[in-house]
Amino acid sequence: MRRIAFFVEGQTEQIFVNRLIKEILGTRQINIIQKQFRGGVNIPKVEIVKNSSFSRNPRYEVLIFDCGSDNRVKSEILDNMENLRKNGYEMIVGLRDLYPIPIDDLEKLERGLKFLPNKLRSEARHFDVIVAIHEIEAWFLAETSHLRKLDRRLTGKFIKEKLGFDPYTIDPQSRVHPAKDLDNIYRLVGKSYTKRYHATTRIVNKLDYNSIRLNLRYEIPPLNNLLTIIESLRKQ
Repeated sequence: MRRIAFFVEGQTEQIFVNRLIKEILGTRQINIIQKQFRGGVNIPKVEIVKNSSFSRNPRYEVLIFDCGSDNRVKSEILDNMENLRKNGYEMIVGLRDLYPIPIDDLEKLERGLKFLPNKLRSEARHFDVIVAIHEIEAWFLAETSHLRKLDRRLTGKFIKEKLGFDPYTIDPQSRVHPAKDLDNIYRLVGKSYTKRYHATTRIVNKLDYNSIRLNLRYEIPPLNNLLTIIESLRKQ
């Protein structure tokens, strides 16, 4: 059985990675375990199993850890890498947003996130960290077909008249706060974008994953990196 672990900064990323995994690897031969880290610093850190699904004859096992914040993604990976590798996890992937760090500091941030201490240096080929620019919501914003599924009125012309930009033509990675952009767009038709579980799940399920895998990935390098890592499990 092939195993991979993801450490993501929050619930939104966990929901999206869970759906992406199912789109690529299917649902019939996979174990998916979603966990959440809470506590630390002044109170004991606990690891909570949020959700799990198991197959009778699994070919894959996927762990998706919600670390609770962007600055804990790397530290949780370092704390868990040795144990995960001993248990057969061939790839350990971090996923976090760039926001609120400015784009000029992206290269420095990525260097720091991908640096491993000496005792873990030999695991470098089994490890990667992906930074979404500026937020993972930029990927949602890029998949514009979901806007019309939400409400037919959400055309590029209508949105630009109201908000001053057209999501159908812009580079979504140029938007500093795409989560706020999504909320502003949805509010034009009496809806809203929030980080709540059911609201995020509803949006993630409206995305066109064929378009994401066949088109958008080539416009958004971090997304392409994530897709490539997941797809590699099927090739070996």
